[in-house]
Amino acid sequence: MEFRLYPKDVETHGKRAGLIVSMKTTAVNRFNASTRLSQQAKLTFWASTIFSLGLIFIPLMQLAGVKITLCDSLLSAMQVFLAVAILVYSIIISTARFELRSAQLNDCGNSIKQLIRDLRIMPELDSGEESKLLKDFQDRYAAMVANVENHKRSDYILTILRSRDLFALTSLGRALYWFKFIIASAPSYLIPIIIVLVELVLIRGMFG
Repeated sequence: MEFRLYPKDVETHGKRAGLIVSMKTTAVNRFNASTRLSQQAKLTFWASTIFSLGLIFIPLMQLAGVKITLCDSLLSAMQVFLAVAILVYSIIISTARFELRSAQLNDCGNSIKQLIRDLRIMPELDSGEESKLLKDFQDRYAAMVANVENHKRSDYILTILRSRDLFALTSLGRALYWFKFIIASAPSYLIPIIIVLVELVLIRGMFG
């Protein structure tokens, strides 16, 4: 059994095949990035919704006469903190434009896929004409990716893990790369989860 921790590119025959593999890798990266941003948009939406409901929950409990262990001044300070936090978080979400960026990356991936189809149906040419053809496709490919944000490392790692037709990994290498993927992608999801957990802890502290 081969002992190798890092991925090995699949063998390609000819410059055309090499360009197709390169474009396909980028397309998959773009789709992975689009999915990641779409998931972040959903997670931040639910986090902000839960956070807002928690902010409303506190005065409702006061009006209902529920016994609260915190003093009024501390409770008021906590409400102000939560209100400012949700305001800042909402501004950050609006400037992140997750859904727009996700759509742009998805469109980029689809455009590259169509370019790959166009190249595959082109007939084989002599050396000089083939070079001109590949140069034309390389220029079109470069133009497609130029105006769209690049993918993150976690997106590329996921491509390595899922695209067996592009990368060869041993079982040990696959386990290592899944670990790398979790570490690389965690920061994208931790912040909204932490914000909700902090609010839940504060609310839990109201009742002792």
